[in-house]
Amino acid sequence: MRILLINASALRLDDGRRWHETRGKGAYAPTTLTTLGALVPPELNAEVTLIDETVDRVPADFGGADLVGISAMTCDSLRAYQLADAARSMKIPVVLGGYHPTFMPQEAGEHADAVVKGFAEVAWPQLLRDFARGSMLPLYEADWQDAFVSNLPAPRRDLLRPKAYAIANTLETARGCANSCSFCVVPPMHQRRYVQRRMDQIAADIRSMPAGPVALLDANPAECPEFAANLFAVLAGAGRKWFSCASLKSAADRQWVRAARSSGCRGLVIGFESIDAGSLAGAGKTCNDVKLYGQTCRMLHDEGIAILGCFMFGFDGEQPAVFERTVEFVNDHRIDLVLYSAYTPFPGTSAWSRLQAQNRILTNDWSRYDGRHVVFEPSGMTVDQLQAGLHYAWKETYGFRSILKRVAGAATLPLIDLALNLNFRYYRRTFLPAELAIEP
Repeated sequence: MRILLINASALRLDDGRRWHETRGKGAYAPTTLTTLGALVPPELNAEVTLIDETVDRVPADFGGADLVGISAMTCDSLRAYQLADAARSMKIPVVLGGYHPTFMPQEAGEHADAVVKGFAEVAWPQLLRDFARGSMLPLYEADWQDAFVSNLPAPRRDLLRPKAYAIANTLETARGCANSCSFCVVPPMHQRRYVQRRMDQIAADIRSMPAGPVALLDANPAECPEFAANLFAVLAGAGRKWFSCASLKSAADRQWVRAARSSGCRGLVIGFESIDAGSLAGAGKTCNDVKLYGQTCRMLHDEGIAILGCFMFGFDGEQPAVFERTVEFVNDHRIDLVLYSAYTPFPGTSAWSRLQAQNRILTNDWSRYDGRHVVFEPSGMTVDQLQAGLHYAWKETYGFRSILKRVAGAATLPLIDLALNLNFRYYRRTFLPAELAIEP
């Protein structure tokens, strides 16, 4: 049996032309499909191939696969359907999974022979055994918690090209989040649970990695103090530099930050989301305290931790002045790297349900649900103002004056900080949409 696993990318939708624009490396190696590769039952004697479309092409004949499995986020789902339809036209059965098929299983089922809802640690091996017997079901769903905690195998990292990524050593240590932000797909995808892996398995996974830094791909891996202490001990023992997401609750705790730095942490991705307390409260982001933003940034830099700050525009009630104020905050506090996005109501979230009920969703073109396009009707500004403001924030922040000011306050290596900022500048110039408003 030959199994082809694909991580779909919306950049492939434009008849392949955007491939020539995606120069450079992928950021982090994905773990979903490498884990699925490790979960293939050994008795099937399957040959497994993995293609991450962010760095590789899918062969026109799908490599002669007997079964194709495709994982997709919402913004990548149309590309996933395009691939699925092409494979099925060649009589190759297709399985779809990931965030979007989980929340839109009926839609996904129109393009697949089987859909996997949720995480696939239990369902995927059963699906493959059923396929081998000729009895694959159209829908699979199984509880993943016990498998994740106790029996998650080391990912098949050998299926990827490590040199294609800035950081090839990636892993999960926990799933879920203690918060319930209305715009976030993590709580509903994880059934509003926060589950941690066994520490001995985490340690074994890290030991199996080749040399190099490690990225924790969890939404909020070290919120629990006891788990964080044990995780930091494992990372310190491995002698690895590492990067991760962190909540403001953790990032504002100097003791936590010092322990993280001592264990090898060099950078944190932090969801500031908004500089307006009202916007945060309205979105359920109660873990953020705007009054602590400035001192938290200063403390993190003092402790040698770089910051990738995430900000979102378009919260209900936000006025156009928010763009200039946010850019000013970013520059004043010398945030190393910044990701700006438009508020996006992903299927499965409470934001989606609310805006759909209010008839404020403008399009179901899922390729636009990428944070770069405005897909709903804002309440405090027009669609054009929100799209133009997003462009303004990216352009100002990744202008040379802003880059040099922020790099001058770099917490780690200024030359690396400069290189990363130039990469983000390239991203801004290449991938932000040129058009403003969209047609409903």
